[in-house]
Amino acid sequence: MGPFDCAAVTLPACRAVLQRLTEEDLSRPTPCTEYSVGEVGQHLVRSMVLLASVAGEQIGTPVAGSLDTTGSIDTTGSIDTTGSLDTTVGATAEAALAAWRHRGLDGSVAVGRSALPASLAVEIIPLKLLVHGWDIAHATGHHIDVTPEVAGYVLDRARELITADKRGRSFAAELPAGAAATTLQRLVAFTGRAP
Repeated sequence: MGPFDCAAVTLPACRAVLQRLTEEDLSRPTPCTEYSVGEVGQHLVRSMVLLASVAGEQIGTPVAGSLDTTGSIDTTGSIDTTGSLDTTVGATAEAALAAWRHRGLDGSVAVGRSALPASLAVEIIPLKLLVHGWDIAHATGHHIDVTPEVAGYVLDRARELITADKRGRSFAAELPAGAAATTLQRLVAFTGRAP
């Protein structure tokens, strides 16, 4: 499995969670204590826009203000508020993945304050889709469905990406998952969430 194969599973899994959202769900708190459900959705869209720019493509940024269950990216890269949040996440994620396919995975790129091999930086896409999809699913009483193989692949990449210097800034401390934890539960615990 590679990042594009993994994203081909994590993106539909995340979108399935987003498709179940109601207007009332958007203000619910999430395991990301600083974000509500709607704000996690906004963060996910902004992350995809940023990750496309890391690969050298500008796909546009969401308009200022709150993103509710409406909003999708049109072909010019601007927000079209006639779609849905799952469409917006889907469009920005697909655009980010296309940018990485075009760029290729050789060399290194700057991601925030870090320089990463491009082959590792692209792995942030399926990581964000799965973990933030889990955040939203957990906050709304649902599940995100991926195989243990996919969750294990993302967990292995997370162990490479989430280094000690990122704890406390971008990620909380790893939490214990328990001996009977599933692979997905071990992933969310590794990212600082109580499974």
